[in-house]
Amino acid sequence: VVVVQNASVLDLKKALRRHIQLRQARQGGVQHLSWKYIWRTYHLTYAGEKLADDRKKLREYGIRNRDEVSFIKKLRK
Repeated sequence: VVVVQNASVLDLKKALRRHIQLRQARQGGVQHLSWKYIWRTYHLTYAGEKLADDRKKLREYGIRNRDEVSFIKKLRK
């Protein structure tokens, strides 16, 4: 997924959403995903740190070119 150099976590989430929707449309998979459910159920993480603040820049988390972020399931409270 490609985002601008000074992107925020919210920009990354939007780019992930666009990428997955395009891929699903090309492959003929599920047409609708509930992103509200996904963001409520999963965290984006990088190097074991949750990307919790949507306004924070990716650079502040130490994310650079070609780094990988992953989804991790939120624990129940």
